[in-house]
Amino acid sequence: MKHVVVDLDGTLVRSDLFVESLLRYLKGNPFKIINLIRWLLVSRAYAKQKVAERINIDAKYLPYEEGLVAYLKKLKGEGKELILATATHRKYAEQVAEHLGIFDRVMATENNHNLKGDNKLAAIREEIGDVEFAYAGDSAADTPIWRAAKVNIMVNAPAANIAEAEREGKLAWKATSGASVWKAFVKEMRPHQYAKNVLVFVPLITAHEYQDMEHFIATLFAFICFSFCASGVYFLNDLLDLQEDRRHRSKRYRPIASGALPLSLGIAGAVGFPLFAFGMALVLLPPSFFAVLLFYFILTNAYSFYLKRLTTVDVVTLAILYTLRVVAGGAASGLELSSWLLAFSVFIFVSLAFMKRYIEVAALPEATGQVRGRGYAAGDKETMFILGVSNFTAAVVILSLYINSPFVLISYERPEILWLLCLIVLFWGNHIWTCARRGEIPDDPVVFAIKDRASQLVGVTFVVVLFVAKYLEF
Repeated sequence: MKHVVVDLDGTLVRSDLFVESLLRYLKGNPFKIINLIRWLLVSRAYAKQKVAERINIDAKYLPYEEGLVAYLKKLKGEGKELILATATHRKYAEQVAEHLGIFDRVMATENNHNLKGDNKLAAIREEIGDVEFAYAGDSAADTPIWRAAKVNIMVNAPAANIAEAEREGKLAWKATSGASVWKAFVKEMRPHQYAKNVLVFVPLITAHEYQDMEHFIATLFAFICFSFCASGVYFLNDLLDLQEDRRHRSKRYRPIASGALPLSLGIAGAVGFPLFAFGMALVLLPPSFFAVLLFYFILTNAYSFYLKRLTTVDVVTLAILYTLRVVAGGAASGLELSSWLLAFSVFIFVSLAFMKRYIEVAALPEATGQVRGRGYAAGDKETMFILGVSNFTAAVVILSLYINSPFVLISYERPEILWLLCLIVLFWGNHIWTCARRGEIPDDPVVFAIKDRASQLVGVTFVVVLFVAKYLEF
């Protein structure tokens, strides 16, 4: 047996290159879906051709099934002829073949002919004749080819196909994913990021209405809605940023970028979680909260599709998205928000957004490098630092003015104790910006703050001071 035929999507790579190219095509302008529908009405192969004409992929950074690649190299060394046969468009298939350098021939979708299932089997017969061959595949669509092949190579294949191959003595090699898809799904939800949504409780705390169960339950529902909506946004972001994430030092390990989570489940999460969040908000919370959540979702998607590529606009957008959580807490509970609170929130979040960009810029390997998918270069590092620190300083000034306001003087038993808050916030700002400067914050400053002991102590101390100032009498 001389010929070894290898599938691409789901077999050689842990992804679907047609779906990836579609997502990249829609990333620039979601309204392009009209073109896509028009092409699909002609045929799937025609749509693949049109998308391939407009979108490039980088074969170097695809999530390859490394075990299979090593096995194929072994077969190549034994003198086997390797043929890449895929329903992916020929443009992408040839790029993969060129990158790996182990394939002798490429068979792929082109000229309005989709190379899948029975079509692929017919093309294999036409290409190599009626001779014995081995076939590497992954899905039920490969069943007729496995049955026609002398030897089966299987990658995360259905259990029924594996059992059939073993019964007939055809199974030469198989790979099964060691990681649970559902664990990858939960990881992609990023439940650790839900800590950001605790901001919806800020109006409840600052108004000292936490003992009111009606307000508390409404705020809790708001937290759940924001958390599920945010999970949907994380799914969408990672679907749109596949190529950029795969080049990133840490983001390449995310479930979608690494191929641990199928793109189909990624799309399901991107659609399903926001629908659940909006349904819950519509039934259980006031219309004003629904409106804030909808604005958050629209602005987040605008950020994902376009705004994050605009210098400074992206930072302001991030700050608004954080502040909207505070606004949403007020809308859910019906509590009035202080203009001081909103101003303080905006400056704090602008500072943290600049820190996020500062970390990305500081991590560039070259002094003249550019952050992929962002409007920043290595030369912006010091500017990011100065703007971040100055905005944090402004937040402390706002806090001091708030403490001296008439509202505070009549609302707290010991308002003078609140001046400790300025020192606490100032300490925290100096601490996290020093950590960022030293390169101790790997990616997201908010996630770092959640895990950082000093930041945790600051949070607890802040709340204690607030309560002491409110209730202490002597």
